Amino acid sequence: MSTALLARGPDLGRLLDDGYDITLAAGHIIVRIPYVTENRTVERGFLAHPVTVAGDRFVSGTDHRIWFGGSTPCDEHGRPLTLATPELRAIADNIQVSFMLSSKPSGGYPDQYTKITAYTRIVADYAHALDPTATPTPTPGAAWQEIDDDSPFAYRDTATSRAGLTAVNRRFRGHRIAIVGLGGSGSYILDQVAKTEVDSILLIDGDTFDNHNAFRAPGAPTLDTLRTRPPKAIHFASIYANMHQGVTACAQYLDEDNLDLLEGATFVFLASDDAAGKPPVMDWLEAHDVPFIDVGMGIEEIDGRLSGLLRITTSLLGRRDTARRRIPRPAPERDAYASNIQTADLNALNAVLAVIRWKRSLGIYADATDEAHTTYSLITNEIANEDLP
Repeated sequence: MSTALLARGPDLGRLLDDGYDITLAAGHIIVRIPYVTENRTVERGFLAHPVTVAGDRFVSGTDHRIWFGGSTPCDEHGRPLTLATPELRAIADNIQVSFMLSSKPSGGYPDQYTKITAYTRIVADYAHALDPTATPTPTPGAAWQEIDDDSPFAYRDTATSRAGLTAVNRRFRGHRIAIVGLGGSGSYILDQVAKTEVDSILLIDGDTFDNHNAFRAPGAPTLDTLRTRPPKAIHFASIYANMHQGVTACAQYLDEDNLDLLEGATFVFLASDDAAGKPPVMDWLEAHDVPFIDVGMGIEEIDGRLSGLLRITTSLLGRRDTARRRIPRPAPERDAYASNIQTADLNALNAVLAVIRWKRSLGIYADATDEAHTTYSLITNEIANEDLP
């Protein structure tokens, strides 16, 4: 499902009224303009401006940079423009810019219309000097186009486009994530995964959302919400569906009788507090060639201070045995999960380490270790990787 078309605010409306040839693609305004090449020929390139929006509307406020797609932009004598710095950047799968343009007037640009038209004049006026028919507004009243990028988000991810990571983040497409357990670390895993372009996120948890959950999960629920004791899965799905359109909830505990809930998942995060129930789930995931990450923590109070370990265990195809050996089993006399101390910051750290490991497995982040097991020691503030290849 695609995001809603951007409303035509004042900046965009003025550009359209002036007749600029504009497309919105992957969070950028693309403006097609003529320019001069080093051979003093006139060609058509484009400016790419990361969109600054509030919800579905353009707002004022922008930095001074813009990007250019084409060969080296030059003046009428074929001399490269000094404001152009080579910088390859993928805007979308089939759109790539080659230069960053930087021209900052005193006081900056008051709005996006002023910025775009200023850079258009800087580049296109040289083309017009060589060819009077070469203008950036060849079709007065030009039709506005918005390329449907089939985004899973409910509104535009302008953080990605502003950072130039559109092509990188496209690698999340096609992935279907399941998160089992949303009490602490699982809810923070959701908070991070919901900001990626995965196709879907299934939330599985049969517990209710109570007061103690509110103090170790992201966000700030109202007292009225806590009074209703909503199912955790439904509570978090209702929140994160505001951002990601692929979030769904299953208000059940995962056990041997309903493992078919994981059908179709391409990656699973295990964050439940049921250590004894995890082995059958892992057996199913391994049998169905689904990679997963299991998280856990063991925090204890010792002499009035907290100490312990966070654990992130990764099970990828071809790396099952190592990961399985590192997943602890609950002792009959003491279920560490049931009596575990949990705090919001440690839950969040455990979740973030797990999400970073997942992104490394996808090739989003660089990975020189490919470890199957990571621990964070609270008392020494050290992260240790084990099972290195």
